Amino acid sequence: MKILTVKKLLTPVLIATFATGCADLQKPQSFLDAETAYKTAASDPVVQKYSADQLEKANKTLQSSAKAKSKEDLTSIAYIGNTQIDTAIQMASAKQAMQNSKDLLAKQEKLAAAAVIAEQGQAQQNLLAMQANEAEREILLAFGQIEFVSGTSNLVPGAAAGIDMLAGYMSKFKAKEVTIAGHTDSSGSSKSNKKLSQERAESIRNVLITKGVDKNRITAVGYGESQPIAENKSSAGRQKNRRIEITFK
Repeated sequence: MKILTVKKLLTPVLIATFATGCADLQKPQSFLDAETAYKTAASDPVVQKYSADQLEKANKTLQSSAKAKSKEDLTSIAYIGNTQIDTAIQMASAKQAMQNSKDLLAKQEKLAAAAVIAEQGQAQQNLLAMQANEAEREILLAFGQIEFVSGTSNLVPGAAAGIDMLAGYMSKFKAKEVTIAGHTDSSGSSKSNKKLSQERAESIRNVLITKGVDKNRITAVGYGESQPIAENKSSAGRQKNRRIEITFK
């Protein structure tokens, strides 16, 4: 309410008082300048916000012109009023600058806190990525040891360790998906080898599902003998070609 009084009520009162109280006196230029300075300050939202009390003092000083007896009295009143107006403007400017500094500091602190949180989040993501990569390497090594009973999709005893590791990995990293690819050597017909490789990949997929892994995160595909990594002429080569490959995404 005080601010509104300064802006919307005091200015008209001041002008009316000057017109009445000073009717017999010629206003000196200094007094006219004080009137203008007051009107300008009273319309400044920064002055209204931070120096309303000081501006009120200037208003009362200028209103006292109604009792002026001479031009010298008006000049003196104008000087005092101008000084009070200048003080109000300077106080408002200083307080505004201080508030700007506080706002800037608060913004910088907020940005710094956000940067720390972002850095911590990135560090956490990097750590999880490292853990995921290490886990994937261990799983790939374990799957290199998986064997099936010859001509079937049944795992040999003790071959499920890699599957257990993969199930644990999928449980920890919920966004990960995996493709299980079955491969065979060239023994038998290509049609039967493709069917066998698909059954072996599906067998591992089914085990993972029974361990709680969402079926939509697991793809099983059989390539049969179409993608050998070694010659099929030797038993060692054929053994390398009979494999399960894991791809993470």
